Amino acid sequence: MLDLEDGWVCRKGDDETWADPDLDDASWRPIEVGKPWEEAGLGDYDGFAWYRLRFRAPASLKDNADFQMYNTLKLCLGKIDDVDRTWFNGEIVGETGSFPDDFSGAWATAREYRVPAHLIRWDEDNVIAVRVYDHEGAGGMYEGPYGIEVACWRDFFEIAIDLGRGDGIFVEEDGFEVGAAVHNDTPMAMEGTVRWQIEDDEGAVLLEASAEASLAARGTEKVSCEFTPHVPGFYKVTCTFERESGDEGASESRLLGYRPEDMRPSLTRQPDFDAFWAETLAALADVDPQFEMTRKAEGDTETHELYEVKMRSFGNVRVGGWYEKPRARGTFPALLCLPGYTGSMAPTKTSDPIAVLSFNIRGHGNSQEDVPGEPGDFWVRGLDDKEGYFYQGAYADCVRAVDFLVSRPEVDENRIAVTGGSQGGGLSFAAAALDKRISLCAPDIPFLCNWEKYFKASDWPEMEQWIAAEPHRSWESVLRTVSYFDTMNMADRITCPVFLGLGLQDPVCPAATIFAAYNRLAAPKSYRVYPNAEHWVDPSHQAEKRAWLLGRFGVAS
Repeated sequence: MLDLEDGWVCRKGDDETWADPDLDDASWRPIEVGKPWEEAGLGDYDGFAWYRLRFRAPASLKDNADFQMYNTLKLCLGKIDDVDRTWFNGEIVGETGSFPDDFSGAWATAREYRVPAHLIRWDEDNVIAVRVYDHEGAGGMYEGPYGIEVACWRDFFEIAIDLGRGDGIFVEEDGFEVGAAVHNDTPMAMEGTVRWQIEDDEGAVLLEASAEASLAARGTEKVSCEFTPHVPGFYKVTCTFERESGDEGASESRLLGYRPEDMRPSLTRQPDFDAFWAETLAALADVDPQFEMTRKAEGDTETHELYEVKMRSFGNVRVGGWYEKPRARGTFPALLCLPGYTGSMAPTKTSDPIAVLSFNIRGHGNSQEDVPGEPGDFWVRGLDDKEGYFYQGAYADCVRAVDFLVSRPEVDENRIAVTGGSQGGGLSFAAAALDKRISLCAPDIPFLCNWEKYFKASDWPEMEQWIAAEPHRSWESVLRTVSYFDTMNMADRITCPVFLGLGLQDPVCPAATIFAAYNRLAAPKSYRVYPNAEHWVDPSHQAEKRAWLLGRFGVAS
């Protein structure tokens, strides 16, 4: 592979003329790829920016047998946060994710794009231009590899694994048949073997099978494999096509769900679980909230006034957020928006006829006076004991935010909803469980669910390092502490309707952990699974969630 790591330049903003290979980019700032642009000199920036690179493609690559067969190079740009569109010498060669107003991030997807021979300038300068959009948090071309090489037959194969009823979920009680469409986009027929491997979501191999296959040139072959899981759950299915020549095969993997609504892992509640939370809420009630509102007129919109709010929460800790108050007279539903891990909530700029509190729990956003945000190690702060563990205060902060909303005369206290993504999704579950004043709950990709399964189905070496740092720590002690904050153990307290969104391929908040909490809900509930999404939901989900909330609120969208 020809290394393309060095020589990149970058510019904030967005102008598609910047894809022109003849553009003079001498004034653009040099930037190091392989790290978020916040660490590479752009500062704390969300939005559009462009990367450009000039490099020479050696004519010797034309002598490669694969190039003579396929006339294509493969461009590798690593992972980009969140969305990209890429040009090679002025022609679009690929795009991953989707830009606003139909935003869908793809920060965990490695970019590999085909570059046809007619675009390549041999032994001359070639220009790669990458338009990048970052929605929030870290952004840019943050992880390699970066290079270009001759494409081989595998780069012309696509294996599309069957998605069951369409969302990657299979519900047949007597097992299921997994199918795949293997597409050969090369100009030659191929003989080989299709191999199947099925693992549980903790990596144990449960099935291996194979069958001979003949693939026509530019043709598609449908293959299948039967599998009967012993228990409901999530299973990793891998389909591989291997040529008779024995070289490395083309492969695709997907996590699929089998009867996930029947999953019922045992609760891990400790005997004093209820007493602990009763005492925590009583201690919160003893803290004078001292609500403060400061007008931020520069952030006003036609429909809402903006205020920064401050209040005192559990332990007398100062927390705050951003309150968007409807300009119209009357009483309105309210939406409480909660932050992702280390995130900073900002005003939503809503035009809907509702009040919105974008609230930052302790250590996040504008709630760092008493609890610092750095380092971002919230989930191990105070983990040795349930008393003083970070999430004891964080969950109480969410209840205090509801106290604020109820104190406002323009808020209808019978119509208060809560939402958030990732940590914000877990906080939404916790808030609805601890506070009956919440009438709707709409979590996305929630963290903080079924911690025991979480540590088995995902990789968090920093937790192992934390345990190893002190002799009194163990996995048993960690799981005992977090059991008090596991939303699986809290879910049966939720009485309001719930609308849940999750990504089936999510390695950060695995679907198995989310359903462990969802299936314990006794309240009216529904969910949407996005089969190709990792730690995100499709853009359509936000519109559907908004319609669900406004419909339940009884206001026009």
